[in-house]
Amino acid sequence: MNRRTFVKSSLAASAALAGPAALSASIPSSEAEEPFKMKFATHLGMFKEHTGGDPVLHLEFIHDKGFRAFEDNGMKDREEGVQRKMGKLMEQLGIEMGVFVAHKIYWNEPNLANGDKNLREEFLYHINESVEVAKRVNARWMTVVPGHLDLRQEIGYQTAHVVESLKQASAILEPHGLTMVLEPLNFYNHPGLFLTKAAQAYQICQAVDSPACKIL
Repeated sequence: MNRRTFVKSSLAASAALAGPAALSASIPSSEAEEPFKMKFATHLGMFKEHTGGDPVLHLEFIHDKGFRAFEDNGMKDREEGVQRKMGKLMEQLGIEMGVFVAHKIYWNEPNLANGDKNLREEFLYHINESVEVAKRVNARWMTVVPGHLDLRQEIGYQTAHVVESLKQASAILEPHGLTMVLEPLNFYNHPGLFLTKAAQAYQICQAVDSPACKIL
């Protein structure tokens, strides 16, 4: 190990024992770097060696490094006070908020695909909550994953159920100028999910026919 690597590792290890604030302070300060021309969005955990798990330190750090965009799948589950603090800081720093996950995702059982009215109401309740989250953090987009397949129904019926849920969600989002983006997920890493192809998402968006429903 060369001297530079050893010193850097020693500083990081020592600061980690004292917490994120000390960890950040241990990194030599420098002038803020030139912003990237493209909006590369970071997320928490990308720079944990410098900021720990503190979202505020993360935002300050990425701003200094030239990033002007941020996404946070778990934003909806953060405390309201934390959301407001992050939203205010992003506004001050000129950082654009990207996507956050709008609802509870059913990874192992169907919810939107099976047409269950109670599960649809739960989904719409979460969409309403996410409208308020978006206001706090100045977000315009939120991620929607329609959940697991219903293995007891033909795919056509499942698609109709999903489309109806998304139409109702779009009616909630449209007045606020917000957009949900459908995320197709590959079958290898996420086996059993309803939405797996971009073409399938396109078909659903065409059926929903709303500016509030697009593809991630």
